[in-house]
Amino acid sequence: MPSDITGSVSDTLSGKTIVIAVTGSIAAVRAVDLIRDLIRRGAEVHAVASSAALQILHPYALQYATGNKVITEISGQVEHVQFCGVGGQADLLLVAPATANTIGKMACGIDDTPVTTFATTALGSGKPVAVVPAMHEAMYRHPAVLRNLETLRGMGAILIDPRLEEGKAKIADNLTVVREVERLLGPADLSGKRIVITSGSNAEAVDPIRVLTNRSSGKTGIALALEARRRGASVTIVHRFIQEIPVRQVYAESAKQMLDAVLAELERGCDALISAAAVADYTLDASADKIKSGHELVLHLMPTKKIIKTVREVYPDLKIVGFKAETGVTDEELVLRAKGSMQAAGLDLVVANDVSRGGMGTDDNRVLIIDRESRCRSAEGKKDSIAKKIIDALVEVL
Repeated sequence: MPSDITGSVSDTLSGKTIVIAVTGSIAAVRAVDLIRDLIRRGAEVHAVASSAALQILHPYALQYATGNKVITEISGQVEHVQFCGVGGQADLLLVAPATANTIGKMACGIDDTPVTTFATTALGSGKPVAVVPAMHEAMYRHPAVLRNLETLRGMGAILIDPRLEEGKAKIADNLTVVREVERLLGPADLSGKRIVITSGSNAEAVDPIRVLTNRSSGKTGIALALEARRRGASVTIVHRFIQEIPVRQVYAESAKQMLDAVLAELERGCDALISAAAVADYTLDASADKIKSGHELVLHLMPTKKIIKTVREVYPDLKIVGFKAETGVTDEELVLRAKGSMQAAGLDLVVANDVSRGGMGTDDNRVLIIDRESRCRSAEGKKDSIAKKIIDALVEVL
């Protein structure tokens, strides 16, 4: 039953009711997994399906996935109004997959299937609508289909683009859809804000092969970037762990490259810098050639230029979140050292933790979040949960 997995990944969709509208694409077989991923983030999901969809996917599968009776026809209960009318139960109508046929009907206000009736009602009542196209690429590129997609955009629908491969416009992967839904239904308390985040470790070259680095994985920075985006911010993350996430990424390997990249980003305008990277404290003059192994080696290390200090000198009013990592200290001592860093660098928030207890490279952590009023809040658990609490604190100071 869905209750077994509700909120098992996160609570980002807790309290939200989503109607997933399934149409007659072969990608309809993906609907069950997508539904379950939405439920794992706390959503209640109901399904409505066209007759064409039911030729591909049995209604029992959708009923099992949602835990609710599947809507296959509009009855005297006027289900379309119950869920998608003004004041209806649904927070979102998610059309996934959306065929060319259904997209055309939605754009023209034709409602001759349960799905299109729900769509007409949702668009007419101002309910959020997200459309996830899936069809052959030739159909997707048809001028009329492209016009219909633009028409839906003009109506306020959110389009989640397909993956164009193997001659098909394949339905977007579940994680992409879920992240767009989270953003669409998020609190939007960072809407219009631009956030720059540094993340992970640096790598200081010793020679063309070897580097000096640290154990930071960048998982916290990624979680912060995704949480800030979910809440409406425009996010840029500066790091060396480039991956498929829906935010702008700038590659920086060394501490100097990271500093230069951050300053370049701030010149474009920024509301806050979250300095989550474990920036290298030392660098060295790298050898142009590989250093031969087998001999004792002495390296001359030089301190790097501090990113936060440099940024604060150039941008005295910028909101900055700093991180303070210590080992083997009590919470009281950790707070004192965090306050010292806050005062020295003019920080607005400090996130402090004792890495000897864990957190470096792990999926879980425990941190203390300290603000300028000396308020201290504890956050513990998965790093996406911790990121939510850090962004909560940032929203308060912006």
